[in-house]
Amino acid sequence: MTDRTPSSGATWAVELQRAQALAGQGDLVGAYHRAADLRARAPDFAPAGIFAAFLALRLGRYREARALALSVAAQPVAADGVLDAARLLKHLEAPEALARMFDASGWRALRAPQALAELAQILGFSGLYAQADDCLAQTLALAPGDPDALYLKGMFALFAGDDAAATAALRAALQVAPHMANVHFLLSMQDTPETAARHIEQILRVIHVARPGSEARAMFEYALHQSHHALGAYDEAWAALERGHAVMRAAVPYDATAQRALIETLKRRPLAAAQARAPLQGEAGSIFIVGMFRSGTSLLERILAGHPEVADGGETYQFSAALREAANRDSPDVVDVGLLSALAPDGLAGVRARMHDYARWRGRGKRWVTEKLPLNFLNVGLIAEALPDASLLHMQRDPVATCFSNLRTLFRVGTPYACDQRRMAHYFGLYRGLMAHWRAVLPSRVLDIDYADIVADPEREAKRVMTHCGLAYVPGALERGQEGGNVATASAAHARKGILGGRSQAWKPYEKHLQPLLDGLRACGAIS
Repeated sequence: MTDRTPSSGATWAVELQRAQALAGQGDLVGAYHRAADLRARAPDFAPAGIFAAFLALRLGRYREARALALSVAAQPVAADGVLDAARLLKHLEAPEALARMFDASGWRALRAPQALAELAQILGFSGLYAQADDCLAQTLALAPGDPDALYLKGMFALFAGDDAAATAALRAALQVAPHMANVHFLLSMQDTPETAARHIEQILRVIHVARPGSEARAMFEYALHQSHHALGAYDEAWAALERGHAVMRAAVPYDATAQRALIETLKRRPLAAAQARAPLQGEAGSIFIVGMFRSGTSLLERILAGHPEVADGGETYQFSAALREAANRDSPDVVDVGLLSALAPDGLAGVRARMHDYARWRGRGKRWVTEKLPLNFLNVGLIAEALPDASLLHMQRDPVATCFSNLRTLFRVGTPYACDQRRMAHYFGLYRGLMAHWRAVLPSRVLDIDYADIVADPEREAKRVMTHCGLAYVPGALERGQEGGNVATASAAHARKGILGGRSQAWKPYEKHLQPLLDGLRACGAIS
């Protein structure tokens, strides 16, 4: 063990500052070598390993970054390094290592509510809700009225299906900080005709605090849309939504050419031995739920979560992270053309091993874990090839209803198409074409499920889904699935209310405003 005397600790800090200075001057290679050398000489000085890992990511050395991050997580991390380590492990989609690092770290010595709240958010968004709750409890013990902690408490309660606790925490946050756009946005998702008018008044009193063009301003506008919609004031609701769209369009570019090039690259990529589904051989496996956002994927996961052999894994980028490791390349996207070109012929073997390890950990003794990131529809071919035992479920819903629901949802990442009607129609056409391709080349691997069929006969569809996944049919799964777990998606406010009929007509009051979307969907053949 390297000597950790105060003097050596101070020396290491000085050496790390020199590496950081080099990075600030643009010498990333020199900074990386200095930080990596320091990590080798002082393996229990976590900040050196964390900084070296972030530099490795910037230099395109994904595997080195992951190895450094896992080595940091395997040793005790002092309080002043916990947040940076958590940021790194979340970026690398390493929740098992994050849980281990957090539990063994000195995080309880943290006394900064802002840092604790961010740490709690990272833990929650990694599916580590027990640890997130512990972190929030400490935050609120130090600062009982901290609005960020109250916001997170409300959000996590919403994920867990405790609407009353969510509302209480969110309203408490507004008592302290009435200008918090994110709180108003979450509350608007729960608005009813009885609460919406007062909520609109509250928003209008504080909306001027948000800088025009900012994310906060977009949140306020989307919240106004939701609240006006709850009142049935559809013209006012649409006007607010259009203002929110304008903010998001300016902030989030959409490259139609690049999106089409990705889809065409995926279609051209040959698939090796991916057509037949293999049985699970003494391991834990994955059930992928793919499609468009807002198509009913959360409902389908609730059905599967009611099966005794299935654990609900929620939406993660675990498969994409495994691809990045195999390609030794970072990416902000689920998949991209550069990543596909960097994959070695034998690279998917590592993806397979990592995904089985993840399913074993996340499943906690259950044979199957759901993965319901809808954008994995892009990865269907890679999933089928890397994981012969995985099940692939494609959830679909009325095209106009799906697209309209996307347009009404404020997404933070991964959906640059969802703030513009023409973008939305273009992307839906690409999605539709790629799913047709997967059906043609993988006819036995992908099961299509329609939301309308679940509404019409939920037990029949549940049986069909379970049979496809190799599960024994268990009646009443949806009711059991609604009782537990967390729904950390835009469906959080509705996922536990069971099957909601009439959703396919929610766009009708806005029909006069939706002609660009409808024309685009007709052009791609999605509607007649």
